[in-house]
Amino acid sequence: MQGLAELVGKLEPLLAGRRLNRIVDLLSVTADLVDMSDAYMIEKLAKAYEETTGALWTAGNAVRMANAQVSQMQETPSLFGLVRMARDEDVRRGLTFMLSVAGVLGKQMAQPPLDGTAD
Repeated sequence: MQGLAELVGKLEPLLAGRRLNRIVDLLSVTADLVDMSDAYMIEKLAKAYEETTGALWTAGNAVRMANAQVSQMQETPSLFGLVRMARDEDVRRGLTFMLSVAGVLGKQMAQPPLDGTAD
């Protein structure tokens, strides 16, 4: 009985501040996630993690390599120097990628925002 009384004493502030309800809700969500997870969901999450990690690694490498190239330049290229850089096939491929991403973002921005209050 003494142990139960100590436990109730420790739970009393949680009950008064309604924090125990949040803990119970968190445990409920965790139990639901465990119930929902199956092999397919775990494979899907693992694939998403791998793809995200790969994309971040690739982007990080590109930034480091570009930083090294720019820091080795003696002077900033002129406008014509930038146009000369565009002769390089890799530069054009990178610009095409960046402009394609900008086009997709622009298309998404043209859509009206979702109205979460509408029924």
